[in-house]
Amino acid sequence: MNTRKLKIGLLGCGTVGRGLVELVNRNDSLIRQRAGVDLSITKILVRDLKKDRPGVDRTLLTNQPEKVLNNGCDVVVEVIGGIEPAREFIRHSLSCGKHVVTANKALLALDGFRLMEAAETHKVCLGFEASVCGGIPIIRALRSGLVGNSIQQLTGILNGTCNYILTRMSEDRLSFDAALHEAQAKGFAEADPSLDVDGQDAAQKLKILTELAFNAKLSSTAVPVEGIRDITLEDVEAAAEFGYVIKHVATSELVGETIALRAAPVLLPSAHQLAGVRDENNAVLVRGDAVGEMLFSGKGAGSLPTASAVLSDVVDIACHRKRFSVSSRQDRVSAGACDHPSRYYVRFSVGEPSAIGRITTVFNRNGIEVTRAAAVWGRNGSSKHQVRLLTQPSSRKTIEAALLAVAQLKLETAKNLVLTVAA
Repeated sequence: MNTRKLKIGLLGCGTVGRGLVELVNRNDSLIRQRAGVDLSITKILVRDLKKDRPGVDRTLLTNQPEKVLNNGCDVVVEVIGGIEPAREFIRHSLSCGKHVVTANKALLALDGFRLMEAAETHKVCLGFEASVCGGIPIIRALRSGLVGNSIQQLTGILNGTCNYILTRMSEDRLSFDAALHEAQAKGFAEADPSLDVDGQDAAQKLKILTELAFNAKLSSTAVPVEGIRDITLEDVEAAAEFGYVIKHVATSELVGETIALRAAPVLLPSAHQLAGVRDENNAVLVRGDAVGEMLFSGKGAGSLPTASAVLSDVVDIACHRKRFSVSSRQDRVSAGACDHPSRYYVRFSVGEPSAIGRITTVFNRNGIEVTRAAAVWGRNGSSKHQVRLLTQPSSRKTIEAALLAVAQLKLETAKNLVLTVAA
């Protein structure tokens, strides 16, 4: 087997960058044997040259971007994150005829379509397998493995932090705050977890997957988003009593000529394929017209899983130098959240549990059939009483009309919670 040499210019040496260096050093002979590729890292861009980086050759480090970009590398790997200067580095590399691999989901969600067009214009490759779901090869599946399918729907657990928190709430009966603290202690959540727990991270990933799956160019605000901050342990326990688990799920679905998108917590039936995805793991359920449903699951984040995805793109470029055409794509108008009739879980905080009668009456008057209703007294003698409802399929507009009518009764003592029940 003839060995192909590929020189890598690495932008960033944080968690993922160090993971890539480790994998290249550890598995160089294995990569050479399996793929016939001899990889070498020419230079590594860092902010602080004095910082200790075990396992990284200090002679490769520089704080000058041009020494990475103009050092004879064949492929530029960008793992610094953020929008700028990452976008500038990637555009410069593509315009100079260099292949690029990136793990930057925020940038791809904002400007990915134009970057793919730039790669095509300059006849080079743009790899971004690591931008969504870490080591799960979902990007490659959509780009090539499922290219003969018309994708109809994507449904996924795309954020490991949310999934870890909800798993611990369900299995260990922890409060949201306690589960978040544990996630932070284990490195699954940032000190400021807003991007994750407010749903924005999952929305960014869903936008990237949707543009690939549906040949769509979406606006940066195309995905309606809800987070998990308002989910309580009582909600998790109520869902279990009803036969469901609460998961943060991102969905895009082709409805006629438009795309319905949403990233929000939902109630999944216990038998659903995504219901058993635990802790920091991610999973994506893809439905195509030829293959039916396919489930992709695994570690969604972390140093080595993400670095593995980066490395797979690098090796693929070395072996095949495949380019992904975007010129034939047609824009579709995003429908946002589609108002399919759905079942709903609704939780009200009330001053008196006897409010259940008046609330269910309002729902019935608005044409919403309530299949389960429970009045729950506050724990430990507190005044935080609740009314919980499970409805038959209704439109979101109908539910919102009923909520407005309940609000006018002035029975509520706090914000209510409304969650869709997945089929």
